[in-house]
Amino acid sequence: LFACTTRFNVSPSMVIELLNRMAKVFKDYCGVLSEEAIRKNFILIYELLDEILDYGYPQGTSTETLKNFIYNEPIMVDAGRAMRMPTMNPKT
Repeated sequence: LFACTTRFNVSPSMVIELLNRMAKVFKDYCGVLSEEAIRKNFILIYELLDEILDYGYPQGTSTETLKNFIYNEPIMVDAGRAMRMPTMNPKT
């Protein structure tokens, strides 16, 4: 789940579409979209954000277009491990 704030009056549908496209691009690069995947691929996601947004204005959100500009390789995260929920200790 992502959130977005603005200082100006912007179309809510545009913001939702941008967040959905960014999530799709992150998932295309990292394989799975989880907190662990974002932490391990922070530099890659920062580079993606830099290419997707230019001074706060959306530019290109196509994965194929971004492949020409992105130089970092993703660190793959195990999908089963990313979705595992923490368990409580039965002794507490």
